[in-house]
Amino acid sequence: MYEHLNNQYILSADIGGSHITAALIDASSKVLFDASLKRYPIPQNADEETIIATWTNTLKTTIANIPQENLKGITLAIPGPFDYETGICWMKNVNKYEALYGLNIANILREKLALSPNCPILFENDATCFGIGESLSPETTLYETVLAITLGTGLGSTFIENQAVVKHSENIPQNGYLYNVPFADGIAEDYLSAQWLIKRYTQLTGNEFSAVLPIAELALNQDKVAKQVFEEYGQNLKEVLMPWVVKFGAECVILGGNICKSASLFITPLQQALAIHKIPLKISEFMELSAIRGAASLMDSPPKPWRKSSQALLPQRVSQLQIPEDTYNMYPFHRLDEGKIFQGYQSLAQWMMTQECICIDGYIGNDWLYIQQILTSYFQEAGIHVEWFKMADFIKSEEIITQIVSPFVGEKDAVWGKKTNLSMSDFFEIKQSNSQIFEEQKTDLTIVIGTGSALFGKGKIVYFDLPKNEIQYRMRAGHITNLGNLKPENPVQMYKRFYFVDWVVCNSHRQSITERIEIVADGQWRYDITWMFFQELQKGLKQLTQQVIRVRPWFEAGAWGGQWMKNHFEQINTQEVNYAWSFELIVPENGLVFESDQKLLEVSFDWLMEQQSEGVLGKDAARFGTEFPIRFDFLDTFQGGNLSIQCHPSLAYIQEHFGETITQDETYYILDAKPNAKVFLGFQEDIQANEFKNVLEASVKNNIPVAIEKYVRAFDAKKHDLFLIPNGTVHSAGANNMVLEISATPYIFTFKMYDWLRLDLAGLPRPINIEHAFNNLDFSRKGERVEHELIAKETILSQLKDGQIVRLSTHEQHFYAINRLEFTRQISLPTNQQCHIMMLVEGEAILLETDTGYSAKYHYAETIVVPAAVKYYKITNLGSTEVKVIQAFIK
Repeated sequence: MYEHLNNQYILSADIGGSHITAALIDASSKVLFDASLKRYPIPQNADEETIIATWTNTLKTTIANIPQENLKGITLAIPGPFDYETGICWMKNVNKYEALYGLNIANILREKLALSPNCPILFENDATCFGIGESLSPETTLYETVLAITLGTGLGSTFIENQAVVKHSENIPQNGYLYNVPFADGIAEDYLSAQWLIKRYTQLTGNEFSAVLPIAELALNQDKVAKQVFEEYGQNLKEVLMPWVVKFGAECVILGGNICKSASLFITPLQQALAIHKIPLKISEFMELSAIRGAASLMDSPPKPWRKSSQALLPQRVSQLQIPEDTYNMYPFHRLDEGKIFQGYQSLAQWMMTQECICIDGYIGNDWLYIQQILTSYFQEAGIHVEWFKMADFIKSEEIITQIVSPFVGEKDAVWGKKTNLSMSDFFEIKQSNSQIFEEQKTDLTIVIGTGSALFGKGKIVYFDLPKNEIQYRMRAGHITNLGNLKPENPVQMYKRFYFVDWVVCNSHRQSITERIEIVADGQWRYDITWMFFQELQKGLKQLTQQVIRVRPWFEAGAWGGQWMKNHFEQINTQEVNYAWSFELIVPENGLVFESDQKLLEVSFDWLMEQQSEGVLGKDAARFGTEFPIRFDFLDTFQGGNLSIQCHPSLAYIQEHFGETITQDETYYILDAKPNAKVFLGFQEDIQANEFKNVLEASVKNNIPVAIEKYVRAFDAKKHDLFLIPNGTVHSAGANNMVLEISATPYIFTFKMYDWLRLDLAGLPRPINIEHAFNNLDFSRKGERVEHELIAKETILSQLKDGQIVRLSTHEQHFYAINRLEFTRQISLPTNQQCHIMMLVEGEAILLETDTGYSAKYHYAETIVVPAAVKYYKITNLGSTEVKVIQAFIK
């Protein structure tokens, strides 16, 4: 059918409110193949099955004559609300595609079309694609600023400057969307949609139509009422567009969409208004083909992602989780009573309208501009006048902030910094006159927005939280900056600044304003939120101390990463190259997910420790305060590589140099291992420190391998072995291990001495920290002393009817103890006012019941926390063979 079957093609489609039109476009020449063009109608208010079937059948038919390997990708122009980065549909109350609300369209299409995992699917707003397509035409390139409008089922708009789409500017509505700007007694789309034309004609005549076309035909035949309806439509169009045409400085206006086929009936008022400003008005010649061409251009310069990760965004609703029944669950949540969690900016705005002054504060990484714009649209719709103050206007200069944070981030190339003692107020310049803004209120509502807004000292606080992993995903995409920085930096440097400065400052600030917080919102979805009243969150956090807790784990690839988790965790993205780590319980970066009415809301684990430290840690709370002391995480080297040869800092060293209070004393529990797997641990008897250091330095300088077993001992590793790694101990996990790392909480202070001459996943050398390592290495841990001190001994603590409790010895420097519970039926245990961290390390599943009346099922490899406020708990084996449960607690 096509001239060049060896070419690559883009399958591009325009999805309107009532149709789908698709075509193949040559990826090189951008020629649209007319013979491939397919267009099918979609009934209004169709159900999910009908919509998806129509879309997929259209796309399948369009690509039927090309081999899949020649398909470069799929680009879709689709109306909003829609998360164009992730492919999730958020259309609701817009009279189209509501049956798809909350569904990941990208995943559905990939499955239905049986696409290769490497075939990209890109989405963009249909009006935006129309605008892009039109802006690429030769005559339109003459204009620097263009406003493109689509008129059909709804109202679409695109603001274009120098052939680039503008989505954020003070001179355009939020996101460039005109459909929801206030107009008359509603929003613009209420008066500029096909539905309005139909409804208005019915109001005037009593005659009902299901489409605009017959009304247009009546108007063309001089029906007075039909002509009046279109004239009113034209007047509405002029009144909606002209203020934004002038404000944006548009040099050209282009109209497209199905209703423009009847442009002669309504265009005059807008033409006359534009003529006064000498602005040309063009009716598109290509209509939906412009949207198709504009969408196809995304393949050349796809939209910059706002998060960079292979791990999917947490769904907002339980129905979207696809929870496996009998295996590891990536999305654990904790149930609250009904009516505790709300969804959407509109419901939040409605509550805010009942107030007079508000501080919208929150964690670094939130998109404050978007939050302000979306809330403004709802305030305007309700006729509420709001005076906004942005914290960005009060922040100190980037030069001053760089100066004040420099003692805590070290040199630019340094891997670590030192935890700061700065406070949020150190980053802002708030004069006495500024601090009185709430007293001088002259509007319905005064809002200060941005990280640190509560520094203004008055007003109820709406606090936007963000999970730490999502902050890092936004960081890697270059979407966010550090506090006070104008531009993103290298992700390694940004993470260092987050860890040692920004997160410390934000946590301290949140603790200082707790009494004023009224609402907590989860901002991780960017275009949507869930939120709850803080009083109810506090009750939920207290409730957690009376039950069993699971944090939401997250997963990272690495240079040495393996394949074990891919093969055992059903929900994980198997397209990732490998998985090196799982943040099972690294609580400075884990979140807790709550559920109410099927809605999900996540807050960082920090909230629990700030509110309920004693309920969680019991008698150990006085020792550790709000710091959770124990860490569980996975190191996966199955079919991977060896970890670096490394050690961790002494307590004095980590306190002096990095500002931590406890140090990184670890153990390796072998959850699984292949034959011949090894763990490197301790030195050979004849180790010479200077010789070892010289060899390591020569390796770095000359890129030559080291015969590491000449210096470091290697031990066979098998399931259920425990290797002890107190600070200062040289160690590494070899390939083909699945390690459960049980450790004190600090987790980033790994001094690498030798990394097998490999590069990281980005093709860059990994940092080597020989000086730090040699300032901490204990060279007395060598020879036979390694077996005696660093390989755990097993002792039976108590014999049970159908099992036993085994103590696995830890080093004297470890402040935690480790037991293994081995039984066939059931075991009951007291907490003794201590927190117990546990994992099922052998067996299928267990039922855990507490004295507080809580019970839940847990599966193999899931990490669970029994808080100290629980006095007793009972574990029942749900499988047919003996189970083994690891239990860690403070000595």
